[in-house]
Amino acid sequence: MTRAFSEDLKWRVVYLYHDGYSRKKIARLLHISNSTVDKILQIYVQWGTVVNPWQKPPGRHKTLTQNEMKVTFYKCKNNIMYFY
Repeated sequence: MTRAFSEDLKWRVVYLYHDGYSRKKIARLLHISNSTVDKILQIYVQWGTVVNPWQKPPGRHKTLTQNEMKVTFYKCKNNIMYFY
C-alpha cells in the first residue's frame, strides 16, 4: 500500500517550488522521493490544487441510499423486527 502524504506537506512542495527550489532540493529538504515531488507538482499544474478532485475516496462504497439509512435507523431505534 502506498504512503499517503498530508495536504499540508503537498502545499509545502508547491510553495518551495514557487520560491525557486529545485525538485531535487525539495525532495531532500522534506525527506521524500523525487518522484513524489514530481507527482505532487503534476497534480498541482493539472488541477490547480494538490488533491486530485477525481480520486475516489478510500474504502468500500455505500450500498444504501439516504432514505434506506433513515428506515434502518428508525427500525433499530424502535426495535422493530420485520420478517419476510
